[in-house]
Amino acid sequence: MSMLSRTAVALGLTLAAACTTGGPRPETVLASDQAGPSALASDGTFLYWTNSTGGQVMRLPLAGGTPEQRLSGQSQPQGIALSSTHVFWANRGSQTIMKAPLAGGEPIVVATGQTDPEGLAVAGGFVFWADGSAVMMKAPLANGAASAVSDQTSGPKDIATNATHVFWSNADGTIRRAPLAGGAEETLAKGDQNATSLALDDTHVYWTTFFGSIHRVPLAGGTLEKLAENEDHPRAIAVDGSFIYWAAGGKDGAIRRMPRSGGKPETFAGEQAEPTGILMDSGNLYWVNQAGGTVLRAPR
Repeated sequence: MSMLSRTAVALGLTLAAACTTGGPRPETVLASDQAGPSALASDGTFLYWTNSTGGQVMRLPLAGGTPEQRLSGQSQPQGIALSSTHVFWANRGSQTIMKAPLAGGEPIVVATGQTDPEGLAVAGGFVFWADGSAVMMKAPLANGAASAVSDQTSGPKDIATNATHVFWSNADGTIRRAPLAGGAEETLAKGDQNATSLALDDTHVYWTTFFGSIHRVPLAGGTLEKLAENEDHPRAIAVDGSFIYWAAGGKDGAIRRMPRSGGKPETFAGEQAEPTGILMDSGNLYWVNQAGGTVLRAPR
């Protein structure tokens, strides 16, 4: 595979993004001319993403710079996750889970025969992934056979982890979890059908549904809350101490947010082109525009 080839980039381009509080909010385009950017991950130094249409795994210094093509020739790469030594991703086209050294090297097959691989997460010595047409799966980070986390076909979509459990959303509307160390799965809640993206804070699981709602439930299960509804196909959710953020809409999409304590949703950044892949660090929010071919950052 070709490594470290350079791609075209537009750096430092500032846009005026609509925000209902405080007026225009600056967005910086970190990378442009990307071929279907899909998902983001960060190791604190670099921002990594997959280009689903272009078949690439890319990275860029968080401080700014020129994007690097780390891997090419992949088959519709989707979700992405990082360990301390490797980048992992899902190839939907070839139905495989892959990895490659962060320092550079050839891709390695982790698992084959995954009918619809989507979200990935790394925790507890394993890489976990959602086989969207089947069940939740995992494999050891080093080497070893893939195995099922769940014995129930539920249409898993997205994954989040904390120190003890892996959590996942499902097409059947359920939110489930299982111990990282192994053990029986639990159903925490059942909300609207087609639960999509998932995020955690210290107390709750938050998720979106394809048909427009935002939900949460305590990490150990309990009262299900519907926080918002009638959103435009929300996806790619993230949570900080003050707000819940999500991507919404298609070619006329937006990054939306609402107070974590409850309240009316508002537009954080408008005029986005199929936004998804939200990620945050201590001061910034990152996302990709699939149709626009861009990777963006805005201060929170």
